[in-house]
Amino acid sequence: MPSVAVVAATGRTGRLVVERALAAGHSVTAVARRPEALGIEHPRLTVRAADVTDPDTLREALTGHDAVISALGSRGRGPTDLYSAGTAAIIAALPEGARLVVVSSAGLAAPADAGPGTRLAARALYRVMRHAYADMERMEARLAASGLVWTAVRPTGLTDRPGTGRPRVSIGATERVGNRTSRADLAAFIVDHLDDPLTFARPVAVSS
Repeated sequence: MPSVAVVAATGRTGRLVVERALAAGHSVTAVARRPEALGIEHPRLTVRAADVTDPDTLREALTGHDAVISALGSRGRGPTDLYSAGTAAIIAALPEGARLVVVSSAGLAAPADAGPGTRLAARALYRVMRHAYADMERMEARLAASGLVWTAVRPTGLTDRPGTGRPRVSIGATERVGNRTSRADLAAFIVDHLDDPLTFARPVAVSS
């Protein structure tokens, strides 16, 4: 995967994905409404402005890339369609044959091995985050129907702590992982598993 585009590159997760991809030797295009806010310079980095919900402006930014990583995230707890609308635009603009990875949330479903306390906490969190989670579900449904080589990475509660270098992973999101996920560990998992066929067309739960 020599050429990677990162959508929503100026967010806290997106910025770390850009840094990790560059460190891994990829050529990277950082895509955002205000890419100048990224504040990173590198000989293998290109910055492009695009409306992340408009496939026409995205198409030019994404052309020629082997993989596209979406770090879209909404703010607040109110109704949103950012995840589903943004992913729909990315799907429409995606270069033929390109890999697509999106950031979702482990809060969408309690794993099969979760205990009563974990299930109760998960239900409470889902009520609080119901609008964002409902839109993430719509996003993942779009992915499942797309026929693309996609992965929905579902981190648990995100933190800005340093990465552990030992992320806990559940392919298929069927087993418990930890309660918190360092954004650095999330970025590392995404970049390091772009070519991993075990993650293709599946959700993957991740934590630190």
